[in-house]
Amino acid sequence: MSETAVACNICGSSYTLPEDEAGGNLPHVLLCSHIFCSTCLLALESPQNVITCPECQMDTRIGEEGVDGLEVDSRIIGLIYTARMNTKKGRHTGDKWKSQRFKSPPSSVAVHTQENAEGRPDIIKVLDEALEKATENINRLDKLHKTLSNGIHAQLRKERTRIIREIDEAVDKAKSVLLKRRSMLVSKLSDVDHLFSDGRKECRKIEERIKELQTATQKARHVRQIPTLETYCNLDKILETLHIPVDVESYDMSSMSLRSGLSCSLQIDSLVESLRNCLKITNEDDDCILEEVTVEPFQQVVKSGVEVWDSASQSVSANADPIPKKKSTCRPSFIEDIMEDPDTSSKIVEIAHSSPGPEPRRNERHKANRRHRRQHFERPQTPQPKLVHYVMVTHIVNPGRFYVRYMIEQKSGQKLTKKVNDFCLGDSSLFTFSDEIKTGSMLFIYWKEDVWCRVIVAELFQKECFQSVTKCLASEVSRLSVYFQDYGFSKCISIPSDGGLSMLNKCLRRPDATTLAEMNGWAPLAIRCSLKDIIPADLVRGWSLEAADEMRSLLGSEAVEMQVFGEDGETLLVDLKKTPMVSLREHLVFMELARFYSPIVAPGSAPLLFYPSVRPALNVEVNAMVSHVNTPSDFYVQLVENMEYLLLHSKLQDCYSRPKASSELQVYCPSLSQACIARYDQEWCRVQVIGFPGGRMVEVRYVDFGYRKTLSVNDLRQIKDEFFALPEMALWCSLNDVVSPQETWSDEACVVFKDLVEHKLITFVTKKLVPGTRPVPVCLFEIGDDCTGASIGNILVKNGLAVSSKQTQIKDTQAMETTVWDPPFEEGTMSVVLTPPPPASEELQPSLILPTCLKDIKVRVTHVTSPGNICVQLLQFDSQLKRIHDTLKGFFSKSEPQEILWEAEMYCAANNTGVWERGQLCSVSTTGVAEVLRCDFGNKVNLHVNNLRPLSPDLIGSFLLECNLSGVRPAGGRSTWTATACDFISHYLTGAMAVMTIKDPSARPVLVSLFCSNRAGQNISFADFLISEGLALKERKAASMSETVFSECVLSETISEPQRIMSASQIPPTPTPRINPPPERVQTHSYPPPELPPCGHTLMSISAISEQGVIYAMTHQAVCEFDRLRERLQQHIKTLPRHRNYNWKGVLGCAVMGTDMFWYRGQVQEVIGGHVKVQYVDQGLVESIPVCHVYPMVLCEDVPQLCVPCQINGVIPIGKGWQWDAVVLMKELLLGRSVNVHIIEHPEDPCGSVKVEIMVDGMALSKIMVHHQYATFDPAISSQEDYVVKPPVPDLDDWDLNTEGLEEPQPVLGVYKELQIPKSRKHFPVKVKHIRTPNEVFLCVLDKTLCKQEQGECLEEALKHVNENIEDLSPLTDFPIECPCLAEYSDGKYYRAKLLGFSELTPSVKLLVRHVDFGSDDIIPTHKLRQLPDSLHHYPCAAIYVKLAGFKPATVCLEMERIPYRPEWSLRAMMEMIDLLNGELTAVVTASEPQLTVLLYNAEGTLVHRPLVEKGLADYA
Repeated sequence: MSETAVACNICGSSYTLPEDEAGGNLPHVLLCSHIFCSTCLLALESPQNVITCPECQMDTRIGEEGVDGLEVDSRIIGLIYTARMNTKKGRHTGDKWKSQRFKSPPSSVAVHTQENAEGRPDIIKVLDEALEKATENINRLDKLHKTLSNGIHAQLRKERTRIIREIDEAVDKAKSVLLKRRSMLVSKLSDVDHLFSDGRKECRKIEERIKELQTATQKARHVRQIPTLETYCNLDKILETLHIPVDVESYDMSSMSLRSGLSCSLQIDSLVESLRNCLKITNEDDDCILEEVTVEPFQQVVKSGVEVWDSASQSVSANADPIPKKKSTCRPSFIEDIMEDPDTSSKIVEIAHSSPGPEPRRNERHKANRRHRRQHFERPQTPQPKLVHYVMVTHIVNPGRFYVRYMIEQKSGQKLTKKVNDFCLGDSSLFTFSDEIKTGSMLFIYWKEDVWCRVIVAELFQKECFQSVTKCLASEVSRLSVYFQDYGFSKCISIPSDGGLSMLNKCLRRPDATTLAEMNGWAPLAIRCSLKDIIPADLVRGWSLEAADEMRSLLGSEAVEMQVFGEDGETLLVDLKKTPMVSLREHLVFMELARFYSPIVAPGSAPLLFYPSVRPALNVEVNAMVSHVNTPSDFYVQLVENMEYLLLHSKLQDCYSRPKASSELQVYCPSLSQACIARYDQEWCRVQVIGFPGGRMVEVRYVDFGYRKTLSVNDLRQIKDEFFALPEMALWCSLNDVVSPQETWSDEACVVFKDLVEHKLITFVTKKLVPGTRPVPVCLFEIGDDCTGASIGNILVKNGLAVSSKQTQIKDTQAMETTVWDPPFEEGTMSVVLTPPPPASEELQPSLILPTCLKDIKVRVTHVTSPGNICVQLLQFDSQLKRIHDTLKGFFSKSEPQEILWEAEMYCAANNTGVWERGQLCSVSTTGVAEVLRCDFGNKVNLHVNNLRPLSPDLIGSFLLECNLSGVRPAGGRSTWTATACDFISHYLTGAMAVMTIKDPSARPVLVSLFCSNRAGQNISFADFLISEGLALKERKAASMSETVFSECVLSETISEPQRIMSASQIPPTPTPRINPPPERVQTHSYPPPELPPCGHTLMSISAISEQGVIYAMTHQAVCEFDRLRERLQQHIKTLPRHRNYNWKGVLGCAVMGTDMFWYRGQVQEVIGGHVKVQYVDQGLVESIPVCHVYPMVLCEDVPQLCVPCQINGVIPIGKGWQWDAVVLMKELLLGRSVNVHIIEHPEDPCGSVKVEIMVDGMALSKIMVHHQYATFDPAISSQEDYVVKPPVPDLDDWDLNTEGLEEPQPVLGVYKELQIPKSRKHFPVKVKHIRTPNEVFLCVLDKTLCKQEQGECLEEALKHVNENIEDLSPLTDFPIECPCLAEYSDGKYYRAKLLGFSELTPSVKLLVRHVDFGSDDIIPTHKLRQLPDSLHHYPCAAIYVKLAGFKPATVCLEMERIPYRPEWSLRAMMEMIDLLNGELTAVVTASEPQLTVLLYNAEGTLVHRPLVEKGLADYA
């Protein structure tokens, strides 16, 4: 064989070995075990360092060495070397002959010397060639050795990985078996509870004694406080009760030492023998390789794997044999390496994918290496699963806080406990009189029998001291609280005062320096966890005890799966799952003990907010501290002359620093704008929620400082009402006298400004009053030694970081011309003084400035929320607003969207329906849709961020004025406006022109009076209009003279001195007291009765059903007439009539305003308080409507009532009247539907009810009501045929034709024949057609003779012929129970079936049928049913229902998923039984009465249910 005999499957090139000059063409092995040459693999390599196999398409990731780093096939290399050695055998023989030829024979010295001298040049040449050849052979041998060693190492690693994986799978299966065995043993412990019944009786006696003493103590204290109570109680008996001593001997305490006599033992010998037989390593011939498997060596293996971790990375020796020979009885060397390799030994005990352990941190590097090596053998494109661990829950506070321990650390925990116990047995751990105990120090506590645990001191109390201390002598400790860091719970321990150190040493020990250092190397075993995105069902009360109890009962003390999603500080966000239970989070939500977290962006009611910050008066110097700086145009200041805030801040720390405050005041689901408490630099501060970035994170604003921060929801606390007392301390400001030289402030300017003002005492002066949505323009000054220092704005201008604002000069000029005289009051009509429109050359004014005259201002109402929030535009600023819009259009009409990170409260230019407007962002969603507040209109719109542009600072402003209607308050004693009042004022005012008078310009919103013109052209006060409609009340406090003077003083800033004094004629007159007039007598007649349609069939729409069961129907013509009538009614009454006090006794017909604000015709039925019970005569509906929405007037008398009252014919309601559930059923069937109505009889009274029969999807309504037992048939009707409604017949000519004998009556078919099966005990072949439960199935006997006719046609052939002509069969019209029929299946074909009953009635009738040849049930509509032909009726049913004998549901089953209709069976048992019923089956009849019962056997002759019982899913019967 030549060395090129083996070739690549892709290119056909031969594999060659690397030579000195060339690299060769080596055979490399991919992860899928396919072999290709180096040249082809280099061509297949992708830029992502991945090679895709051309045969199986599996990806192989290569490392930094590239293709050369892949494994080389040693078998092909060996073949090449063998071929090469065979080829060169002849050459080696020639070399040997040549060397022998030059050997000199023995001779004389002279001759020998002469021959050597003559032949020396040839010898040297031969030696050089031999040495060169030897060097070449050595190099080749080295390369061969290296290739062979690498191949052996790779193959050894591959075999190790495979064997370890199989070992892990076998151990996991063994663990599941042990867990099931444990569950079964635990379930048998119910008898232990009866052992302690006497002890519980003693406990109840002690509880009764305690209750009696507490009652006597309470009575004695009351008598001591109030001696006169002695006469009302037996004082002697109380004293006797208090003095009765406690006799400890009288209580039986023997229950504390009772033992049940039960114990659980581990048969170690049987276990070892079972492990030998079950868990072993065998070769291909099933010969055992690993002979001995015991428990103790297994522990040593784990231990040795940890201890020799660093030294176990030695490579396998080249001389060792890495592959064992077959049929070898000794343990191969690679098995020894597996048992000693730390990678393998760690995998033996590793259950989860990865988890932190308490071992030293140096092991993490090795674990990462193991994970990297394990991923090398996996497919790279497979996504990595989330971290899943097996844990045990050690302590549960609530679902948001519990502690777990990893099962992988169980042996480490035992090792730690052993070390602690060994140390505590020595005398070095005892406390002495000089030892001190400090909070936060580590101690050892006696927890259980001979078990010591390490704890952390959480709280320490000294003798004769009521407050906790941080440290004290061990002999002075009276009580201490400790935290078990390996379990997660805390415990309080009391030391008797007379016990001394001896009592302390019995329960506590101290570690020495060496032990403390060693213990610090062990991380706490208890991991704090929280269920991810789960909050309490009741956000006010927080987590309930039922939630924690449900969690404890569900998890128990068994190992559960834990899936880790992330971290929140020191808490893991996880989900627990107990196999085969669903997620614990979903279970708690299903039990309504919790709900998933979802931030409330738009709550139903407005949250309680902080008072806005107090703004200083204009042009007044105030000392303040700059708390936070963003830019010179965006910073916050705090007034320093406010000592109340210091007291509130101190009280805030005391309230929220308590240990229980975090659990009592936890915020679980915040809402937008909610006020809360949160930490900042270890101090509690007031915050407000302003956004939700995602997850359980919130963005908050610190209202007393101004800065913002993103926090976790767990860091928020509920705020108490007392902390709303003070307003926000941080005042939002901007520099008034300077602006940025660029569009935005530079970083240098912001840094310099921060250095000048942040956290420093400065003097600031307010220059202008602006709305609350804008920063206050102020001037900042440094504080000098004797006077106000330099201006901060001037410093920025001198440094070239800012420029002076020109608007200051313009505003000063306007301020000099603000004095305008009001017109004289003596004139008949008051003229409106408007500020003249600015010329085109005037500089653009971005914001609203109130005019000098605050009376009779013409405005446009743009947005109305309530009477307390009305947004208006002053008409005199329309030109300025138009210039703003034109400027924005010129800037941005042709601009492209910019990549800007939009945030809340940023100003922008918004393109709203093609118009560029000024806006302010409220929020931005992740989809790019922003909620924008229209600065000049007041409403909010949703726009995409592509329609937004950054707004220049000189254009920021608003021409909007927020107003509050004066002189009114909400009606009904409410503190807020009702939704009716808000909708009413919004409907009338939005977009309207009005005249406004400003009452208080300093208030926010501004207090105003609004006057609107009515249809007569008169200006009326809208406040009086609300009062007249009953939607508002007048203010309780009358306008006093002091308030009048105050309002005049407010106006005196802009009005000259002679106009400050009001004349007597101008004082508003005092209104006369109101006297309610007597009720006005009004009398109206009823509307004309409806026009009844003729008897017969007609299509009608059901509009209403009364509580008495009267059905109101409308014909198609009446429905069209109703639409025209409603338009006519709106023309009759265009406004809401003025409400009067009517006497409703004589009122029948009336006009009613519905909830949709349209007028309808009605009829008064009853007056109840302030409401009138009215029936809509054109629809039949009955409602209770406020008196103000009913007008005693008959409208459109020429139109009769449009709805016809009907009643069902031929039936009598149960109980002499329709019950409420019957009315509900009729409403579900009829309301809003067009049905076929057969009018049977007209009433004698025109207003009476028509007797009808209504067809619902082809079925009579009377039949449906009788079927549901809501009515009975009328006995006055002789037969049921008299009232059954026939479908309408076509209107044909009456021909006198004799049809006798042309049509045969349809035969009445009976029930199907049952399938006859052999009754003997002989085995007969069967097949399962359908399975209902594991022990209830439908069988088919595999005997074709039973299913054939006498002529030989089988059932399948007959069904095939029927389906070919299915349209010739009539639909099924009668539906008795057990009626045979043909039913359509999901495949579109019809099969034999029988009716079982009605399944649904709404929105359409559906019936429950059973396919008799298969056993399955189906719910289908009526149009999928056909009459059964006679040719298919006499076939027996192909499937028969039987019950399987020999087994029953398991009494103890841990499966949580159950069959809904048979909860005694688990879903897993059902799935297992389905698998077992596949294949060849035989049956034996065991009983035929009362139910046919059989035994099923599989092809092997064993019972099919046997594996079900062995798996614990069923029990033998």
